[in-house]
Amino acid sequence: MSTGNPYPKSSATHQSGLSMVELLVAMVIQFILLAAMIYVYSASKQMFTVNEQMARVQENGRHATDALLYDIRMSGYAGCRSMEDITPNIIANSPPTFASFADALTVYEGGTGWTNPTALTRVAGTDVITLQSTRGGGVSLTGNMGTDNANIQITSNPDGLATNDLILISDCSSADLFRATSVSNGSPVTIAHANNANTTNRLSKAYQEDAQILSFDAHTYFVAVDAAGESGLYQYSLNSNSATQLTSGIDDMQLLLAEDTDGDQQPDVYVSADAVIDWEAVIGVRVGLLLQSANGIASASRSFSFDGAEANTGDDMRLRKAFWSYAALRNRIN
Repeated sequence: MSTGNPYPKSSATHQSGLSMVELLVAMVIQFILLAAMIYVYSASKQMFTVNEQMARVQENGRHATDALLYDIRMSGYAGCRSMEDITPNIIANSPPTFASFADALTVYEGGTGWTNPTALTRVAGTDVITLQSTRGGGVSLTGNMGTDNANIQITSNPDGLATNDLILISDCSSADLFRATSVSNGSPVTIAHANNANTTNRLSKAYQEDAQILSFDAHTYFVAVDAAGESGLYQYSLNSNSATQLTSGIDDMQLLLAEDTDGDQQPDVYVSADAVIDWEAVIGVRVGLLLQSANGIASASRSFSFDGAEANTGDDMRLRKAFWSYAALRNRIN
């Protein structure tokens, strides 16, 4: 008969909990993993923000550049003849205020000599450019004008001509620039040129049905700051007598003129407006725009070179990118 313990001691070791050392090790591991996750998230968020802001800078740069280059290429366009080939008879009140009507392109170096027609504050040191030309495809007269002060009739109004617009009428041998005092919406469309918006109601001649009516405007591009202190590129229209912001985030605009010094219709030198020797030899414009991001997101401030000089960017920590493009003056190249 056995007299041993009916409940023999188990050989298994019972778990009584984590030691302090084990707990500290586990907490350290968790902290490292959490820190790594936070770092990856922050880096991803920063990269997303940088990419988003740079994409906006690229978009603004393309939009501003496209608008400028289109107007530069079309400057001097007057339908069948260049404005440099015809000297128009100007009867419009408040006409383009250039040295001569043939000056389809005017550049003000650093804004010198330009009278700001708006309440906006131009950014100091930035260039200003004014470009004038007709707009749209033009439309022919429905018939001959009986007299030189008769109303003008056209078949339709595809260019959206309106009262007080500057309008050029031309038959490729003569041209008149006037302001429309009324534009009817009937068929045909009737355009009046009374002397309440013109120096006289008489054109240089009674045009025949081979003449064309074209919308005319002068656009001035300049960099200015808005009420919030943010700079942008503005377009001032002589027709509407108002300025429209084309895009924000423009720090600077610098323009170089391409001169053809040997008559081969190829640019020989690029100079600033105050160094142009012969404006008749200017055949193109090199446009430089310095853009900035909307917010300060750079990791550190840095200097930025633009147009051969150090750009005054301060410590705003914004991303910046320079855009340089070239446009030929198509109506000066044969």
